[in-house]
Amino acid sequence: MKNRFLLITSFAALAIFTLTGCYKQLEVINVQDFSEIQIGLNGLKSNLDVRIYNPNFYPIQISETQISLRVREVDAGEVSLLDGIKLRAGDTTLVRFNVATRDGAIVEILKADVMNFLKGADVPFSASGKIIGKSWGITIEVPLEHSQNMSLRN
Repeated sequence: MKNRFLLITSFAALAIFTLTGCYKQLEVINVQDFSEIQIGLNGLKSNLDVRIYNPNFYPIQISETQISLRVREVDAGEVSLLDGIKLRAGDTTLVRFNVATRDGAIVEILKADVMNFLKGADVPFSASGKIIGKSWGITIEVPLEHSQNMSLRN
């Protein structure tokens, strides 16, 4: 009984070390601009499409994000994932994220930069953070950076 437990434990440890040693970083192939933008007094809602390549020989399940949406120094909201996405082994997957400003963020942005808004200047939105996934019990993080100028006058 003791030998069997030792054998299973050794095999599990070997499998984990093998998988972590063979892990290749996920690659963000491209980030498309914010799409399906809805702007109103209640805030901004949009989508952000990201193509991610999984070079590993095993799938990875993306389950959460830690991505903040900013306009200059204003913490404007967050970029989130509604449902988990499975990145297939050796494949590129299009992942759609939801972008939403927090309550009151648009008013705060306009107050901070009222002169540029009156001139009709675009507002520099940026999404920055990481995408978090798991495979075989191992947490995998992928950095994401995207900036885009948008008009709030539509």
